[in-house]
Amino acid sequence: MKKSTIITASVLAAVIGISGVTAAVITSTPPAPVEVSQSPQEVTATDEVQAIEEEATSPETSTEDLLLYLIEEEKLAHDVYTVLGETWGGNTFTNILASESTHQDQVLNLLNTYGLSDPRSSEIGVFTNPELQALYDQLIAQGMTSQIDAYRVGVLIEETDIADLTEAINSTSDSTILTTLEKLRSASESHLLAFNKKI
Repeated sequence: MKKSTIITASVLAAVIGISGVTAAVITSTPPAPVEVSQSPQEVTATDEVQAIEEEATSPETSTEDLLLYLIEEEKLAHDVYTVLGETWGGNTFTNILASESTHQDQVLNLLNTYGLSDPRSSEIGVFTNPELQALYDQLIAQGMTSQIDAYRVGVLIEETDIADLTEAINSTSDSTILTTLEKLRSASESHLLAFNKKI
């Protein structure tokens, strides 16, 4: 789940065409093997695909790793919406922001249940997980370019959350955790609809 978040973000960002860039079209490679030297961009794309495939076959994420990552992922949404809401205004960010605080509380209850320490910083935009820190920085940079791009960032966050929550749901059989994950995914689906209406 961790590696796939930034990969998912970069792929989705290309697809939704942030800053008006035309969506990339991925074509299939020729069946016959051809030895061609790859540019840095091509190597990166190949590496991303390989990383996604490796992630699909990686061992099940531990409950501790899952919950520690999840609460900071919810904080990321909260912090991004805080900054973009203050920058661009609008009820969409304000309304969803309140929901993201509730999501963090729900995951915090799970942390307490399993005796785990809360990894969150009280400072906006500061994360313990380096991957989430990098993703936050990327999303803020994208969202500051225009109001429409800010809404696209909202779409990107919710799509990423839904993908990560679905993966988490499929990787655990704990009924207590599953109940919370399903609530969070349902809320993210509602948020996604709200942001899509603004684009």
